[in-house]
Amino acid sequence: MKNKVTGKLIESSALQLRRTRVGEARAKVLAPDIERLNDVALAAAEDNDFNDEPARFASMLVRLKSPDSRR
Repeated sequence: MKNKVTGKLIESSALQLRRTRVGEARAKVLAPDIERLNDVALAAAEDNDFNDEPARFASMLVRLKSPDSRR
């Protein structure tokens, strides 16, 4: 089962990791975008090992940015 990225998670992460307060409404707006970005990063990680060229990650994000382009 996949964990959902919630507004509460965004608020908490912003405060803990960036020492930045994000309001509840803004966090709810950001949550779906952050969830999509996280999904793409995890998908790219499956095809990427420690020996890969770091720039390859950026091209993988571009390739995976839409559901139609996923394998």
